[in-house]
Amino acid sequence: MIKVVTHRILVKPDKLEEVNKDYVAMKKLGLVVPHSEDQKRAQASVDTGIVIEVGPTAFRDFGLDVPPIKHKDKIAYARFAGKYITDPETEEEFIVLNDEDVICILHK
Repeated sequence: MIKVVTHRILVKPDKLEEVNKDYVAMKKLGLVVPHSEDQKRAQASVDTGIVIEVGPTAFRDFGLDVPPIKHKDKIAYARFAGKYITDPETEEEFIVLNDEDVICILHK
């Protein structure tokens, strides 16, 4: 289990295969793209995801007592921001961001 501290935000990044139009098209055609270093670099450029946890002091430097984001919000964040972390229990990949790297909340 990952627990963020201070002004950090834990985000489950969207998968490249779900947000990149080329990967989506290949998936519809039934093509499977093998994992490679290029794919890892492309995944790092994904800049949207779902908020899992907000640190206890997030957004306080901006004069906000209540963070503008919450658990399960879909957000966009600065490209190439944050640190990728693998949960030791589940092997899932997450990204830990600084609060200032959040750009907006995405609504349907």
